[in-house]
This record gives sequence, structure tokens and C-alpha cells, in this order.
Amino acid sequence: MISQYNFRVHVGSEIKPFTEVELGEYANLVGLDKAAPGRYSWLFVMQLYLHAEVNGIDPSMIVGELKALEGGTPPAGTKPATEFTREPLKGLWHKHFFSAHFVGHNLANHHAGGRLGKLVDQVMDPKKYPVVTAELINKLTHEIVTGAFEKREAQDKLTGEWIVFAKHTGQNYYLCLATHDTGDQIIYDQIKSACFRQFPALNPVV
Repeated sequence: MISQYNFRVHVGSEIKPFTEVELGEYANLVGLDKAAPGRYSWLFVMQLYLHAEVNGIDPSMIVGELKALEGGTPPAGTKPATEFTREPLKGLWHKHFFSAHFVGHNLANHHAGGRLGKLVDQVMDPKKYPVVTAELINKLTHEIVTGAFEKREAQDKLTGEWIVFAKHTGQNYYLCLATHDTGDQIIYDQIKSACFRQFPALNPVV
């Protein structure tokens, strides 16, 4: 439940209250003030905290993507930011961030569509290797996991969850964090209820 000055969120089985002062202190602690001073919502900060406390996602992984978007650091191997093209999020943008939690999802995407079977056939080709050895098994394992991950990273195809942001007067305003499964309407409703009040100039933009 969000009021104008206080936030109450579920952390495990407890309800934890936050004030804007506390969220501001956390934002400063994780480097948001340096990355995008005055251009992050309290909702964004609260979700950043929850990702760290509940899901164990290092805030620096997310803040690092903000720095890249702000032009301060090189890209992190994740997909480039793209604009939403469908209502109700049309006009907003999203950028993937990555953590170790998403390795399995990325490997599944990389090997989808029969690519895993082709890789196995290529590595385990009986014409080249009539005898299956431990070395051959290790090579296959490396290609399935490490090799696939490195290729995906080199191609800037790493996916994770989303940083949702708006572009206004040549600057990025970071609004919330979301997943592919959150649902566009839920994302929009969160932004409408929690972010437009903080950044009223963004309302006509979206």
C-alpha cells in the first residue's frame, strides 16, 4: 500500500514500512544518486530493495545497467533498450538487467528450436569420434553451458528482468522493475498509481 509519504511492503511474512527518507538513503547507498540523480521513482527504489532482500539480486547489477543507459559505462552484454509498441505501455522503454538467477533461462533460449540437438550431433559426431570419452563429454558440457553463455553475452543477448523507464526532455526517468510475466496492465497501473504523482510531467508522455 502506497501513500504520499510512506510505503508499506511485504518482505517475507512481515510488512515493512519505509519512508521516503529511508528510501533516499538506500538509493544513495546503492549508487542511484550518482547514476541518475533525481530521476528514479520511490517505487523503483523499493523494488530494488525487494529484489536484493527477497531474491538475492545484487543491486549493482541493476544500477550498472542504469549507468550504461546514462552513457557512463560500456554495455553489460544484455539486450539493447527497446520501446514498448503496444498499449498501455506504448511510449515507455524497457532494458533487461541480468543476474546469475537468469542463467538457466538464457541457456534455454539459446538452445531452443532444435539447436541443442544439432550441437550434440556436431560435438558427438561418430564419424569423428567413434568412441565416447570423458574428454568428449566434458567438451559437450562446456559447449552447452559456458560456450553458449559466452556467445549470448558477446552478441548482447543476455536477458533477465526489466528496468522500465520513460524518456523526457532528453533524459531517462526510471520508474519500476518488472518481469516478462508481470503483465503490461499491471506494470502500467503500478506506474500510474506510484510514479505520476512523483513525476507529473511524465503523465502526458505515456
